[in-house]
Amino acid sequence: MNTLLEKNTRLNLLGPPLKKLQHLIPVPVLVFALIGWFIPDFWKTGLFTLFAVTVLCLAGVVREIMRLRILKRRLETDLYEQTVLKIGRASMIGYFVPMFLMYSGYVFPGYSGISFALILFWVFAITVYVSRLNTIAKQLDPAFVTMREIEQYRKRG
Repeated sequence: MNTLLEKNTRLNLLGPPLKKLQHLIPVPVLVFALIGWFIPDFWKTGLFTLFAVTVLCLAGVVREIMRLRILKRRLETDLYEQTVLKIGRASMIGYFVPMFLMYSGYVFPGYSGISFALILFWVFAITVYVSRLNTIAKQLDPAFVTMREIEQYRKRG
């Protein structure tokens, strides 16, 4: 029962700020897309894709940083470093590497196929690694809250 109360407290603490960020991030992407709608040949330049992927990746990093800052105040230092910090770092690296690979594929068009294959492999590998870390974190701290649980969180009112 104590674990359930702690998990609910963490969801109440993390849910609203991360939900606000989650809803605000698509706005710049949509504004840029709307502006691009009226510019001839805008979509052929590839600028929208570069902008959209960059904004979405940076939004993921900001979400992780917010989560780390909130949980750092809430958890014991040892537990925080063993669970939340490892997962946060892996997730942030997971956001930066595909962005870097996409830019390198854009700068060196001859290697864009290799870059795309590396992006697919990286997304698979980081997903498996973060899932494994989440499983370990759940074993260490039964009240651990994953980003998926935060995203699915609905405040009852």
